[in-house]
Amino acid sequence: MNHKILVCYKSVTGFTKRYAEEIANKVDGTLLNFKDVTFETLSQYDIIVFGSRFHAGTVDGLKKIKKLIAKSNKKTFILFATGATPSTAEKTIQQAWANNLTVNELHQIPHFYMPGGLCYEKMPLFEKIMMKTFATIMKHKLKNKKNKIKEDREFERVISTSYNISSKKYTKPLIALLKEEY
Repeated sequence: MNHKILVCYKSVTGFTKRYAEEIANKVDGTLLNFKDVTFETLSQYDIIVFGSRFHAGTVDGLKKIKKLIAKSNKKTFILFATGATPSTAEKTIQQAWANNLTVNELHQIPHFYMPGGLCYEKMPLFEKIMMKTFATIMKHKLKNKKNKIKEDREFERVISTSYNISSKKYTKPLIALLKEEY
């Protein structure tokens, strides 16, 4: 592989950073925190991999990285996002991508979802309060639901506490793409 690869990430609780580290390590890429990225930085690389979290339905930092990439005239952009949703929730994940990427971008930008989890201990206070409030509301709604299904009980359980569903296996398709195509 003779392309210069930049793996930049935006991480709050650590899931995205760990995935970015794994990817950069496996493809001999440069790892950089998104807060340190400029269009000049991007201009030094052939391939830009950006990772962030799904937060309130959007990929955190996606608009900014797309603007920086447009400014730097880079053609190869790969995106990954992390979240608390299990990888088996394919419809939910596809909808999230459709809410963040245009129809053309969905076809042009390779994008990957990598489950992370929830880490209340590392969440900023405001986000922690919002999540705990959401969890309380959902528990109340589910408590009053007459016919709870398995997914309802699982959702109620996981949103209440920190959990980690991340795995290096989720990086393999992105790493394979970089090794095979670029």
